[in-house]
Amino acid sequence: MHRMLSLLVLFLFLVEEIFHQRLGKSGRLSTVSTDHYVLKNNFDRYDLLRLLELLFLGLLLSTSEGNPATGHGQLGMMLTGLQISRLFGRRILSRWSVLGVLQALQMILLLSIILVPMKISTDVYPLSPIPLLSLIGGVMYGILVTMVAAFSISYEIKLFARESGKLYEALPPLADSEGWAFKFSKLSVYAGMAGTTGLFLLTGFSILPVLFSTSLLLQFAGVLFCRKKTFNGHHPVAHILWGVSFLLLYFLAVSGITTVSPALP
Repeated sequence: MHRMLSLLVLFLFLVEEIFHQRLGKSGRLSTVSTDHYVLKNNFDRYDLLRLLELLFLGLLLSTSEGNPATGHGQLGMMLTGLQISRLFGRRILSRWSVLGVLQALQMILLLSIILVPMKISTDVYPLSPIPLLSLIGGVMYGILVTMVAAFSISYEIKLFARESGKLYEALPPLADSEGWAFKFSKLSVYAGMAGTTGLFLLTGFSILPVLFSTSLLLQFAGVLFCRKKTFNGHHPVAHILWGVSFLLLYFLAVSGITTVSPALP
């Protein structure tokens, strides 16, 4: 059932992208969603599609594979949070391209749910404040780190894109992408600290809290690098650190290391 729902959401993502490409080629959709456009089009076909995607992601969480104690369930919770962010994102970001990058990352997470078998663990932890702290902190950290990765990818693409190309014009200025990545990375550090504390209290000195805290340290190092003054105002090293942090967190979720038990008792 979870594969069917995941495929349905994936199909809706593709439909949304097809609509976007067609309107873009026809000239009826600007790469920059201006304040006037947002006010005039407070609700459009994209919002309808994103609401449908959010509905099916919610149904995905109601399946056995959507249990928050499993890696698949945690990915599903991240997808739901990212979908909510993308639903309201165009009112804040004013850039279709960044929302597209975030959608691409969502599709990777969905494909992981479809293709990677769910790992079942025999370890059972009671539903108490410490497991909830690690779960909520970890999921919020995953959502924020994925958003950081979306802006870092936008930054890297624009950095190496030709200035005369359409892709260069579609993406936000480098300073804007880095600024948003920096903001979300700072927020992710707080969520990650909560998740790391809960994991160490829950499992002790094991591979899960060690790798999770490594991802957190990379995020924090990126924040520190981004605060340093440079001659051009950009910090490519910070984006590399944020990218490695995201990949490490993605590995944790997909590998099943974050799975606690088939069900929270």
